[in-house]
Amino acid sequence: GVTSADVATEIAKALTAQQPGITTAEVAKAIETALENQPGLTEADVAKAVADAAASQKPGLTAGDVEAIVNLVVQAVPEAAAPAPAGSKPSGELTVGVGGLPPLVQLGSKDAAGTTSVGMNWSIYEGLFKAPPAPQPGEASSPAPATYVSELAESWTIAPDQTSISFNIRQGVQFHDGWGELTAEDVAWTFNESLILGSTGNGAEQLPPALKIGWDAPDKYTAVMNIEPGEFPPTWGTLIGKGWSDTYGMLSKNLYDTVGEDEFLTTPIGTGPYNATYWKGHDEMVAEAVVDHWRVTPSVKVLRVIEMPEQATREAALRTREIDIAPIPGKALNALLSDIGGGAVVVGLTNPNTIYMSGNYWGKTCPSCEETDVYRKWDGFTEAIELGYPWVGDPEDAEGMEKARKVRWAMSMAIDRQTIIDTVLGGFGAPVYNSHMHSQFPPGSPLYKDEWTVPFDTVKANEWLTEAGYSDGFEVTLWSAPDFSFWDPEIADAVGEMLRQNLGLDVTVDHSPYASRRPQSVDKSMNVPWLHGFGFEKGGTIANFYCPHPGHIGGLTLPDDLCDIGFENDVEPSFDKRMQNNATVGDYLSYQQLHIGVATVGNYFVYQPYVKGWKPFTVNYFNNPESITIER
Repeated sequence: GVTSADVATEIAKALTAQQPGITTAEVAKAIETALENQPGLTEADVAKAVADAAASQKPGLTAGDVEAIVNLVVQAVPEAAAPAPAGSKPSGELTVGVGGLPPLVQLGSKDAAGTTSVGMNWSIYEGLFKAPPAPQPGEASSPAPATYVSELAESWTIAPDQTSISFNIRQGVQFHDGWGELTAEDVAWTFNESLILGSTGNGAEQLPPALKIGWDAPDKYTAVMNIEPGEFPPTWGTLIGKGWSDTYGMLSKNLYDTVGEDEFLTTPIGTGPYNATYWKGHDEMVAEAVVDHWRVTPSVKVLRVIEMPEQATREAALRTREIDIAPIPGKALNALLSDIGGGAVVVGLTNPNTIYMSGNYWGKTCPSCEETDVYRKWDGFTEAIELGYPWVGDPEDAEGMEKARKVRWAMSMAIDRQTIIDTVLGGFGAPVYNSHMHSQFPPGSPLYKDEWTVPFDTVKANEWLTEAGYSDGFEVTLWSAPDFSFWDPEIADAVGEMLRQNLGLDVTVDHSPYASRRPQSVDKSMNVPWLHGFGFEKGGTIANFYCPHPGHIGGLTLPDDLCDIGFENDVEPSFDKRMQNNATVGDYLSYQQLHIGVATVGNYFVYQPYVKGWKPFTVNYFNNPESITIER
């Protein structure tokens, strides 16, 4: 292995040979962080990395250079998984109350709600590799390839021309209930099935185009992901691994071929340390620990997840110890924790609750759709234009576009964000102005722009509404699903009341379940404003969420040139350039007020005092139960 002295020696050699752009300590930290996650590295690996850096950098190393160099060396040497404890005997039961429990749709091309992702969170399915737990709960796990930890793939090799990655599949891993050994054929089939034309699956919709050209299985234990030449993504694993934004749990092709598609869809069979014995949507999921699992035998024998949509129900169940863990809004934490004596943790990233001004489908080209020309063809847009929805603009009507923009700005300026934070959120939150870009550029950060701040100004809001031709207001439905604690439906109620009082709008707040309207975001008939929002790692991209594709999007699409900039982040190696791209997209979103930010909502989970050792990943849902022990 490599010692601190080895690292220091190599850094000194590199730094004395040039005029460095960063300090010895900064380089040391970057390399030693990689070494902590990759114990398989040798002194020669580090020496070569630093020597290459010294030979190629003019005038000196930068932080980005060091990150890129270290990543290239370490990403092919994944950390070995810890052996499962011998003779472990799980005991006890863990019961978790959640806002929503979707019906299982165990097939990548049809799993629009991402239910196998939910199963990954619950340790029923496993991925090829995973993120390390976040440094602190609520912080992002690093998306850098240097931090990827092996799971079903023992190791991986990137082709020299970066047109493929070959995964060495761990031998001997068994599917639950006797469905045989996991092989490369299962891996390739899991991905390829999700990528079929017209797929509406949650996994495929999030992948960059470069990773959608298909997988091969040249032998029993080698799976190859093909990559579009010249488009190698710098953080290629964050959407095919586990623990960042779970998408791909490996499925059994043998099960599918044997029982057929209908039965396969609802029969949860994975390789994880928990085996699901019951999964009924909007009711309950029950799973049992797999004794002597190849990776880890959970401490808790039975995992039970129960749907409890109402916050009051979850609070009462925690007080009576009917459940052990549940999501609870920040404003309710102090009183609840005082009563039960437990603890609370932020799970996943802080969510910038945002109103999507749906119906504005302005993108023209959908490369992955059966019909690539989608301009003015989606029902959400054509209906909105026909019915004259004030917030929806027609790109072929410049005057109408400007009026719709002023309507959206008027609605945004009529929202008193700080009052919502103080009253609805009990002080647990911060104002959001530029939607998803809040996680990239929060107010006060160096790259934040003052013009993104939306003032609370009812006078100007009414002036702009009048200029747009709506001095008497208009009718509008605001949808806010009640199923998830990180999208607070009370925010929608408060916004609706402010739009009534400050602009005279006739607002109906719809609290129908997420599953009832989500299909509209897939078939593109969605055209009502709705509350949603999520954060993503700095320098990442969510172009798939606001650009045309067959699956779930946020009810609007940006012009093609903006989408090109957004998708550029899938392949751009420079972190600084990726941040510049996000700022460009942020400028457009702010100017158009297509995503009206309101406030951040922390995803707090409360647990009983006897729940110990929980280490959640950077995922917004309850996850990683295998790390939990019960000490009553």
